[in-house]
Amino acid sequence: MQFPTSPLLRVCAALSLLCSATAQAETASCPQLDFTSELPPIPSDPKLVLNADNADLNEGGQSSLSGSVRVSQNGREFAAEQVNYSEAEQRIRTDSQTLFRDSRYAIRSGKTDYDLALGSGVFLDNSFTLRSIGGRGLADRIAIKESGEARLDGVRFTTCAPGNEAWTLSASTIKFDEDSGRGSATNALLRFQQVPIFYLPWFQFPIDGLRHSGFLFPIVGNNENTGFDIRWPVYLNLGPNYDVTLIPRYLSERGTQIGGQFNYLFKGHEGDLFGEFLPSDDKLANQSRSFIDFKHIGAVSRNLGIEAKYGRVSDQNYFATFGGGVDLTSTPFLERGARLTWQAPTVFRIEALVQDYQTLSQTQTAAALGVVDPYQRLPQIRVDALSKNSFLGARGGFFGEFTNFARSNSVEGQRVIAQPYVRWERDQLSWYANAQADLSYTAYNLTNTPAGGSDAPRRTLPQFSAEGGLRFERLTGGGDVQTLEPRLFYLYTPFREQDELPLFDTGLPDFDFPQLFARNRYSGYDRISDANQLTTAVTSRFIEADSGIARLSATLGQIYYFRGPRVDLPGFATPSEGSSNFLGNLDYALSTNWSAIATTEVSSTFDQVVRSSIALRYRDGVADAGRRFDLAYRYRRTLLEQADASFSSPITDAWRLAARLRYSLRDSTTLESFAGVEYSTCCWAISGTYRRYLVGGIDRFNNGFYVQLELKGLSKIGNGFERLLPSDEFASDKRSGNGR
Repeated sequence: MQFPTSPLLRVCAALSLLCSATAQAETASCPQLDFTSELPPIPSDPKLVLNADNADLNEGGQSSLSGSVRVSQNGREFAAEQVNYSEAEQRIRTDSQTLFRDSRYAIRSGKTDYDLALGSGVFLDNSFTLRSIGGRGLADRIAIKESGEARLDGVRFTTCAPGNEAWTLSASTIKFDEDSGRGSATNALLRFQQVPIFYLPWFQFPIDGLRHSGFLFPIVGNNENTGFDIRWPVYLNLGPNYDVTLIPRYLSERGTQIGGQFNYLFKGHEGDLFGEFLPSDDKLANQSRSFIDFKHIGAVSRNLGIEAKYGRVSDQNYFATFGGGVDLTSTPFLERGARLTWQAPTVFRIEALVQDYQTLSQTQTAAALGVVDPYQRLPQIRVDALSKNSFLGARGGFFGEFTNFARSNSVEGQRVIAQPYVRWERDQLSWYANAQADLSYTAYNLTNTPAGGSDAPRRTLPQFSAEGGLRFERLTGGGDVQTLEPRLFYLYTPFREQDELPLFDTGLPDFDFPQLFARNRYSGYDRISDANQLTTAVTSRFIEADSGIARLSATLGQIYYFRGPRVDLPGFATPSEGSSNFLGNLDYALSTNWSAIATTEVSSTFDQVVRSSIALRYRDGVADAGRRFDLAYRYRRTLLEQADASFSSPITDAWRLAARLRYSLRDSTTLESFAGVEYSTCCWAISGTYRRYLVGGIDRFNNGFYVQLELKGLSKIGNGFERLLPSDEFASDKRSGNGR
């Protein structure tokens, strides 16, 4: 954040930003009393200019000015009815009401003593207005220095309009030091509707927009799992490129937890380490519970990169109890491992990986295969090379892999893959074509195999694919561009018996658009499906000539199997000979505010819908406070059928409503619901939200009530309902079915 440059303006701005290092509030919009609205602009002349109706000069250089006095210099001005000016001392003194202003702030004081030469002075019995942030305040005494040091005594500040002090921040003393970029306050008290809600005897805060150590604003909440929940982060700026945030947390139903986050940024490297530890959970027989999450990414050299991850929780229900965001609560595994990548541009790539997982929940494929934990890779080494130059459009390449798979009480061993290939590519503006032929050799060295199974199975498979497409364009009657892009993809892979091969990393992904053009319908390398198939697809777009926006995009695709695949995966059916299901996708921007997207999979005879998702969205273009509406429907045959509706809309200038309902039509069960109401004025807002949501099985619910108080120009306390609404991007219904 960029802070103002003048000492007094920094004082006012800091008052409006206390404790807001982690969550900045909306800028207040209340009309403020402007002391200077009827005054002419301030002269920027560096020379001292004195204007008065009467002037009384004496031999000692003392002047007494009276009657509409104005003193200006370097864009700052004093206005009063009586001013005493000392030419020798370059000093201004007033004992009556004085207005001191510049282009961004104004201060009205009862008594002033200001040194023009030093740019420092004292103001007594003050009221001030800061037009840049819409704030105003009172101070018994304000003292500023040219060096940037400032002190305010007896301060009271608010962003509310004159005559309305819904919230105020009071402090006995506030000090500012521009050299250190820090301020400090003593006896700071925050009041809302005249009721004290927050007090600190002393605290420090940044005034220069840089990172400084100190307390951050507390976070307060309440829910069924944790009870009353309060976190009070402490930020420690340990250096210019690394810092620590300590997060003590008290949960009335669970106990006292300590957490922290360490962030670092070095030349070519960055990462963060987050951890939480509850030594004794009062609800679980004093069991200790913990979570740790580490991420690192960096460049060891120009060609060598490194990536590391480590995640661990003490138990599978940790995130359901303590929270952790949708990305954590919905993931089946926590990954830990390290990856080294050597990249020689346009030539080859070498990757070394060590990887393990902690299982939190099972995926569909893992459950079908009876797999509890994914395999460890200790290690995995991959090589991918492609010739730098081409001959008649053709280039040679090689893919190789060595992986050691480990998992207790399971088949274990090493897998080696060697796959040389030749690739040909050609791309013209109106058409493109490419083809690839390769020979894949896979060898295993296994232990703990079932009786009668081979310890060293082998597989050799040739493979060929070819793809081509055309690009047509035409101008519509309205001058827009319509495209038509037909596309063909042929794949041939002969059959090889693979039942004796283990299943280390193979799964069956969803049948979606990427799978139409995949060279293997399975993920991983333990199963390579035989194939003799042709994919046909066509895409059409309507593109606005003026903006270049694709107003409508529609795609339809299908695979035709000349021969049904015979390589199968336990628990999953294989396609039969003939046409596959159709996949269709429609993305349509109906107007500036309305947009829709639909994806569907239907049978080849169009008599059965296998999977579909439809979403409709409205945004009125006004950030945060505007109207929004989301309606979505998701269907998977024999698996799920869900509806999701949400809206947020102002109903008057002050009141706003929001609600969301996620409902399982298949189970006749509400998966999540919430309703929220917000009342907002120009300087404060308050919202209340009730939420009921699943935390485990189909009948395990948690209920929570959230309250957020926003003091505009200061901070937000609590959680609002914005984070419970769907994101602006349509959620894709792509659940991976692999067993990892």
